[in-house]
Amino acid sequence: MFRRLLLLACVSFMLVWLIDESSGIISQYDATAYPICIGSFAVIYVASRYASHSHQNNLHLLTYLIVAGYLISTSIWHHIGSNALFSNAAQWLGLNYVIAYLFLEVKRAASTTIIVLAATLIGHYVVLIQNHGLEDTMGVVLNIAVAHIVYIVLLWTVVRLRVKAAQANSRINLLENYAYVDLLTGILNRRGIERVFDELGIDQIEKDSQRYALMIIDIDYFKQVNDQFGHAMGDKVLAKVAAKLNRAIRPEDVIGRWGGEEFVVLTLNRNPQEVLALAEQLRLGISQLSLDDVSGITVSIGIGFSNLAKTRQEVFNIADSNLYEAKQSGRDSVRCSI
Repeated sequence: MFRRLLLLACVSFMLVWLIDESSGIISQYDATAYPICIGSFAVIYVASRYASHSHQNNLHLLTYLIVAGYLISTSIWHHIGSNALFSNAAQWLGLNYVIAYLFLEVKRAASTTIIVLAATLIGHYVVLIQNHGLEDTMGVVLNIAVAHIVYIVLLWTVVRLRVKAAQANSRINLLENYAYVDLLTGILNRRGIERVFDELGIDQIEKDSQRYALMIIDIDYFKQVNDQFGHAMGDKVLAKVAAKLNRAIRPEDVIGRWGGEEFVVLTLNRNPQEVLALAEQLRLGISQLSLDDVSGITVSIGIGFSNLAKTRQEVFNIADSNLYEAKQSGRDSVRCSI
Protein backbone atom coordinates (compact mmCIF):
# COMPACT_ATOMS: atom_id res chain seq x y z
CA MET A 1 0.00 0.00 0.00
CA PHE A 2 2.81 2.41 0.90
CA ARG A 3 4.56 1.79 -2.41
CA ARG A 4 1.30 2.32 -4.29
CA LEU A 5 0.89 5.67 -2.56
CA LEU A 6 4.45 6.58 -3.51
CA LEU A 7 3.59 5.86 -7.14
CA LEU A 8 0.44 7.98 -6.75
CA ALA A 9 2.55 10.83 -5.35
CA CYS A 10 4.93 10.60 -8.33
CA VAL A 11 2.06 10.66 -10.82
CA SER A 12 0.31 13.53 -9.00
CA PHE A 13 3.44 15.69 -8.95
CA MET A 14 4.03 14.94 -12.63
CA LEU A 15 0.46 15.94 -13.53
CA VAL A 16 0.61 19.20 -11.55
CA TRP A 17 4.01 19.92 -13.10
CA LEU A 18 2.56 19.31 -16.59
CA ILE A 19 -0.52 21.46 -15.90
CA ASP A 20 1.52 24.36 -14.51
CA GLU A 21 4.01 24.12 -17.37
CA SER A 22 1.35 24.02 -20.08
CA SER A 23 -0.56 26.89 -18.44
CA GLY A 24 2.55 29.01 -18.26
CA ILE A 25 2.13 29.70 -14.53
CA ILE A 26 4.88 27.46 -13.21
CA SER A 27 7.18 29.28 -10.83
CA GLN A 28 10.93 29.02 -10.73
CA TYR A 29 10.64 27.37 -7.30
CA ASP A 30 8.22 24.67 -8.47
CA ALA A 31 10.25 24.02 -11.61
CA THR A 32 13.09 23.00 -9.32
CA ALA A 33 11.03 21.39 -6.52
CA TYR A 34 8.89 19.09 -8.66
CA PRO A 35 11.75 16.94 -10.04
CA ILE A 36 13.43 16.86 -6.61
CA CYS A 37 10.24 15.54 -4.97
CA ILE A 38 9.60 13.00 -7.74
CA GLY A 39 13.20 11.77 -7.52
CA SER A 40 12.97 11.50 -3.73
CA PHE A 41 9.78 9.44 -3.95
CA ALA A 42 11.43 7.13 -6.50
CA VAL A 43 14.43 6.57 -4.19
CA ILE A 44 12.16 5.85 -1.22
CA TYR A 45 10.12 3.45 -3.36
CA VAL A 46 13.25 1.44 -4.15
CA ALA A 47 14.41 1.59 -0.50
CA SER A 48 11.02 0.36 0.75
CA ARG A 49 11.39 -2.84 -1.26
CA TYR A 50 14.52 -3.78 0.66
CA ALA A 51 14.00 -2.09 4.05
CA SER A 52 13.22 -4.23 7.09
CA HIS A 53 9.84 -3.97 8.78
CA SER A 54 11.36 -1.90 11.61
CA HIS A 55 12.59 0.72 9.11
CA GLN A 56 9.30 1.08 7.24
CA ASN A 57 7.92 3.63 9.75
CA ASN A 58 11.01 5.78 9.23
CA LEU A 59 10.40 5.73 5.48
CA HIS A 60 6.79 6.75 6.10
CA LEU A 61 7.96 9.71 8.19
CA LEU A 62 10.60 10.70 5.61
CA THR A 63 8.01 10.67 2.83
CA TYR A 64 5.65 12.75 4.93
CA LEU A 65 8.37 15.31 5.70
CA ILE A 66 9.14 15.65 1.99
CA VAL A 67 5.48 16.29 1.16
CA ALA A 68 4.91 18.63 4.10
CA GLY A 69 8.19 20.44 3.47
CA TYR A 70 7.28 21.02 -0.15
CA LEU A 71 3.73 22.22 0.55
CA ILE A 72 4.84 24.63 3.27
CA SER A 73 7.85 25.97 1.39
CA THR A 74 6.04 26.45 -1.92
CA SER A 75 3.16 28.24 -0.20
CA ILE A 76 5.62 30.53 1.59
CA TRP A 77 7.51 31.17 -1.65
CA HIS A 78 4.30 32.04 -3.48
CA HIS A 79 3.53 34.66 -0.83
CA ILE A 80 6.79 36.51 -1.37
CA GLY A 81 6.32 39.87 -3.09
CA SER A 82 4.70 39.78 -6.51
CA ASN A 83 4.69 35.98 -6.54
CA ALA A 84 1.59 36.11 -4.33
CA LEU A 85 -0.37 36.84 -7.51
CA PHE A 86 0.19 33.27 -8.62
CA SER A 87 -0.35 31.63 -5.22
CA ASN A 88 -2.26 28.40 -5.66
CA ALA A 89 -0.31 26.41 -3.08
CA ALA A 90 -2.09 27.35 0.16
CA GLN A 91 -5.11 25.25 -0.79
CA TRP A 92 -2.98 22.12 -0.45
CA LEU A 93 -1.67 22.80 3.05
CA GLY A 94 -4.52 20.91 4.73
CA LEU A 95 -3.11 17.71 3.23
CA ASN A 96 -0.24 17.92 5.71
CA TYR A 97 -2.58 16.98 8.55
CA VAL A 98 -4.67 14.48 6.62
CA ILE A 99 -1.57 12.57 5.52
CA ALA A 100 -0.07 12.65 9.02
CA TYR A 101 -3.10 11.12 10.73
CA LEU A 102 -3.73 8.60 7.97
CA PHE A 103 -0.24 7.16 7.63
CA LEU A 104 1.76 7.94 10.77
CA GLU A 105 1.41 6.42 14.22
CA VAL A 106 -1.00 8.44 16.36
CA LYS A 107 1.59 9.77 18.81
CA ARG A 108 4.04 10.61 16.04
CA ALA A 109 1.26 12.23 13.99
CA ALA A 110 0.23 14.46 16.93
CA SER A 111 3.74 15.78 17.57
CA THR A 112 4.50 16.10 13.86
CA THR A 113 1.37 18.12 13.07
CA ILE A 114 2.17 20.58 15.88
CA ILE A 115 5.62 21.15 14.39
CA VAL A 116 4.16 21.47 10.89
CA LEU A 117 1.55 23.99 12.09
CA ALA A 118 4.22 26.08 13.81
CA ALA A 119 6.45 26.03 10.70
CA THR A 120 3.49 27.02 8.50
CA LEU A 121 2.47 29.98 10.65
CA ILE A 122 5.97 31.28 11.32
CA GLY A 123 7.06 30.90 7.70
CA HIS A 124 4.06 32.76 6.31
CA TYR A 125 4.34 35.48 8.92
CA VAL A 126 8.01 36.10 8.10
CA VAL A 127 7.44 36.53 4.36
CA LEU A 128 4.18 38.48 4.61
CA ILE A 129 5.45 41.01 7.12
CA GLN A 130 8.17 41.99 4.61
CA ASN A 131 5.65 43.48 2.17
CA HIS A 132 2.47 44.00 4.22
CA GLY A 133 1.42 45.75 7.40
CA LEU A 134 1.12 43.94 10.73
CA GLU A 135 -2.68 43.98 10.63
CA ASP A 136 -2.89 42.43 7.14
CA THR A 137 -0.18 39.91 7.96
CA MET A 138 -1.81 38.82 11.21
CA GLY A 139 -5.16 38.58 9.44
CA VAL A 140 -3.77 36.08 6.93
CA VAL A 141 -1.74 34.14 9.52
CA LEU A 142 -4.65 33.92 11.98
CA ASN A 143 -6.97 32.71 9.25
CA ILE A 144 -4.47 30.00 8.38
CA ALA A 145 -4.11 29.15 12.09
CA VAL A 146 -7.86 28.80 12.66
CA ALA A 147 -8.39 26.68 9.54
CA HIS A 148 -5.47 24.40 10.30
CA ILE A 149 -6.38 23.96 13.96
CA VAL A 150 -9.86 22.91 12.82
CA TYR A 151 -8.21 20.36 10.50
CA ILE A 152 -6.13 18.98 13.38
CA VAL A 153 -8.99 18.83 15.88
CA LEU A 154 -11.34 17.11 13.43
CA LEU A 155 -8.70 14.61 12.36
CA TRP A 156 -7.70 13.93 15.97
CA THR A 157 -11.35 13.32 16.81
CA VAL A 158 -11.73 10.87 13.92
CA VAL A 159 -8.56 9.06 14.94
CA ARG A 160 -9.66 8.81 18.57
CA LEU A 161 -13.02 7.42 17.49
CA ARG A 162 -11.25 4.85 15.33
CA VAL A 163 -8.96 3.89 18.21
CA LYS A 164 -11.90 3.50 20.58
CA ALA A 165 -13.78 1.46 17.99
CA ALA A 166 -10.74 -0.79 17.52
CA GLN A 167 -10.41 -1.22 21.29
CA ALA A 168 -14.11 -2.06 21.56
CA ASN A 169 -13.79 -4.63 18.76
CA SER A 170 -10.75 -6.10 20.49
CA ARG A 171 -12.69 -6.48 23.75
CA ILE A 172 -15.61 -8.03 21.86
CA ASN A 173 -13.27 -10.52 20.18
CA LEU A 174 -11.68 -11.31 23.53
CA LEU A 175 -15.05 -11.91 25.16
CA GLU A 176 -16.12 -14.02 22.18
CA ASN A 177 -12.92 -16.02 22.53
CA TYR A 178 -13.69 -16.61 26.21
CA ALA A 179 -17.15 -17.83 25.21
CA TYR A 180 -15.71 -20.55 22.96
CA VAL A 181 -12.49 -21.49 24.77
CA ASP A 182 -12.09 -23.56 27.91
CA LEU A 183 -10.04 -21.29 30.16
CA LEU A 184 -8.57 -24.16 32.19
CA THR A 185 -7.10 -26.12 29.28
CA GLY A 186 -6.83 -23.43 26.60
CA ILE A 187 -8.64 -25.56 24.01
CA LEU A 188 -12.18 -25.23 22.67
CA ASN A 189 -15.09 -25.77 25.04
CA ARG A 190 -18.29 -27.56 24.05
CA ARG A 191 -19.82 -24.43 22.52
CA GLY A 192 -16.61 -23.82 20.59
CA ILE A 193 -16.54 -27.38 19.24
CA GLU A 194 -20.13 -27.13 18.04
CA ARG A 195 -19.38 -23.81 16.40
CA VAL A 196 -16.40 -25.27 14.53
CA PHE A 197 -18.50 -28.23 13.46
CA ASP A 198 -21.12 -25.84 12.10
CA GLU A 199 -18.47 -23.78 10.28
CA LEU A 200 -16.97 -26.90 8.75
CA GLY A 201 -20.45 -28.03 7.70
CA ILE A 202 -19.92 -31.53 9.05
CA ASP A 203 -23.31 -32.82 7.89
CA GLN A 204 -22.65 -31.38 4.43
CA ILE A 205 -19.25 -33.09 4.36
CA GLU A 206 -21.04 -36.41 4.80
CA LYS A 207 -23.36 -35.63 1.90
CA ASP A 208 -20.35 -34.77 -0.25
CA SER A 209 -18.94 -38.25 0.47
CA GLN A 210 -16.00 -36.88 2.44
CA ARG A 211 -15.25 -38.80 5.59
CA TYR A 212 -14.39 -37.77 9.11
CA ALA A 213 -13.89 -39.53 12.40
CA LEU A 214 -14.86 -38.43 15.88
CA MET A 215 -13.08 -39.53 19.05
CA ILE A 216 -14.48 -39.12 22.54
CA ILE A 217 -11.65 -39.39 25.07
CA ASP A 218 -12.39 -39.90 28.77
CA ILE A 219 -9.83 -39.84 31.60
CA ASP A 220 -10.12 -43.05 33.59
CA TYR A 221 -10.91 -42.87 37.31
CA PHE A 222 -10.69 -39.09 37.28
CA LYS A 223 -13.02 -38.79 40.26
CA GLN A 224 -10.44 -40.67 42.33
CA VAL A 225 -7.81 -38.07 41.43
CA ASN A 226 -10.05 -35.29 42.74
CA ASP A 227 -10.96 -37.25 45.86
CA GLN A 228 -7.39 -38.27 46.68
CA PHE A 229 -5.37 -35.25 45.61
CA GLY A 230 -7.93 -32.43 45.50
CA HIS A 231 -9.57 -30.47 42.69
CA ALA A 232 -6.53 -28.26 42.14
CA MET A 233 -4.50 -31.33 41.20
CA GLY A 234 -7.42 -32.56 39.09
CA ASP A 235 -7.30 -29.27 37.16
CA LYS A 236 -3.56 -29.75 36.53
CA VAL A 237 -4.22 -33.25 35.20
CA LEU A 238 -6.90 -31.92 32.83
CA ALA A 239 -4.58 -29.19 31.56
CA LYS A 240 -1.70 -31.60 31.05
CA VAL A 241 -3.84 -34.18 29.24
CA ALA A 242 -5.28 -31.44 26.99
CA ALA A 243 -1.78 -30.17 26.17
CA LYS A 244 -0.60 -33.69 25.33
CA LEU A 245 -3.57 -34.31 23.03
CA ASN A 246 -3.17 -30.93 21.37
CA ARG A 247 0.49 -31.59 20.58
CA ALA A 248 -0.23 -35.05 19.14
CA ILE A 249 -2.89 -34.13 16.57
CA ARG A 250 -2.45 -32.36 13.25
CA PRO A 251 -3.03 -28.60 12.93
CA GLU A 252 -6.08 -29.25 10.74
CA ASP A 253 -7.67 -31.53 13.35
CA VAL A 254 -10.04 -30.10 15.96
CA ILE A 255 -9.76 -30.72 19.68
CA GLY A 256 -11.96 -29.54 22.52
CA ARG A 257 -13.08 -30.28 26.04
CA TRP A 258 -16.57 -31.71 25.83
CA GLY A 259 -17.19 -31.41 29.55
CA GLY A 260 -15.77 -32.70 32.84
CA GLU A 261 -12.96 -35.11 32.02
CA GLU A 262 -14.12 -35.78 28.44
CA PHE A 263 -12.36 -34.49 25.33
CA VAL A 264 -13.36 -34.63 21.67
CA VAL A 265 -11.09 -34.90 18.63
CA LEU A 266 -12.41 -34.42 15.10
CA THR A 267 -10.11 -35.57 12.32
CA LEU A 268 -10.72 -35.26 8.58
CA ASN A 269 -9.37 -37.19 5.61
CA ARG A 270 -7.94 -40.16 7.49
CA ASN A 271 -8.77 -43.75 6.70
CA PRO A 272 -9.90 -46.05 9.54
CA GLN A 273 -6.42 -47.53 10.00
CA GLU A 274 -4.89 -44.06 10.37
CA VAL A 275 -7.59 -43.05 12.86
CA LEU A 276 -7.00 -46.15 14.96
CA ALA A 277 -3.24 -45.55 14.88
CA LEU A 278 -3.78 -41.97 16.05
CA ALA A 279 -6.11 -43.10 18.85
CA GLU A 280 -3.53 -45.65 20.06
CA GLN A 281 -0.84 -43.00 19.89
CA LEU A 282 -2.97 -40.67 22.05
CA ARG A 283 -3.80 -43.43 24.52
CA LEU A 284 -0.13 -44.47 24.86
CA GLY A 285 1.07 -40.87 25.18
CA ILE A 286 -1.37 -40.15 28.01
CA SER A 287 -0.36 -43.36 29.84
CA GLN A 288 3.22 -42.08 29.98
CA LEU A 289 2.26 -38.83 31.71
CA SER A 290 3.05 -38.16 35.34
CA LEU A 291 2.34 -35.10 37.43
CA ASP A 292 3.77 -34.67 40.92
CA ASP A 293 2.28 -37.51 42.98
CA VAL A 294 -0.20 -38.51 40.26
CA SER A 295 0.91 -41.26 37.92
CA GLY A 296 -0.75 -43.99 35.93
CA ILE A 297 -3.08 -41.60 34.13
CA THR A 298 -4.98 -43.44 31.40
CA VAL A 299 -7.78 -42.71 28.98
CA SER A 300 -10.52 -44.66 27.25
CA ILE A 301 -11.35 -43.72 23.65
CA GLY A 302 -14.48 -44.34 21.62
CA ILE A 303 -14.46 -43.68 17.87
CA GLY A 304 -17.30 -42.94 15.49
CA PHE A 305 -16.91 -42.89 11.70
CA SER A 306 -19.11 -40.73 9.49
CA ASN A 307 -19.62 -43.46 6.89
CA LEU A 308 -21.55 -45.46 9.51
CA ALA A 309 -24.09 -42.72 10.19
CA LYS A 310 -26.23 -40.15 8.44
CA THR A 311 -25.91 -37.21 10.85
CA ARG A 312 -23.37 -35.70 13.19
CA GLN A 313 -25.45 -36.69 16.20
CA GLU A 314 -25.46 -40.32 15.09
CA VAL A 315 -21.66 -40.23 14.79
CA PHE A 316 -21.50 -38.85 18.34
CA ASN A 317 -23.80 -41.63 19.54
CA ILE A 318 -21.60 -44.30 17.93
CA ALA A 319 -18.44 -42.80 19.48
CA ASP A 320 -20.15 -42.54 22.86
CA SER A 321 -21.33 -46.15 22.67
CA ASN A 322 -17.81 -47.30 21.83
CA LEU A 323 -16.43 -45.24 24.72
CA TYR A 324 -18.84 -46.98 27.07
CA GLU A 325 -17.63 -50.34 25.75
CA ALA A 326 -13.99 -49.32 26.28
CA LYS A 327 -14.68 -48.37 29.88
CA GLN A 328 -16.70 -51.52 30.53
CA SER A 329 -13.91 -53.71 29.18
CA GLY A 330 -11.33 -52.45 31.67
CA ARG A 331 -10.53 -48.92 30.48
CA ASP A 332 -7.19 -47.71 29.00
CA SER A 333 -8.32 -48.94 25.60
CA VAL A 334 -9.67 -47.89 22.20
CA ARG A 335 -12.94 -49.10 20.71
CA CYS A 336 -14.52 -48.51 17.30
CA SER A 337 -17.18 -50.08 15.11
CA ILE A 338 -14.87 -51.11 12.26
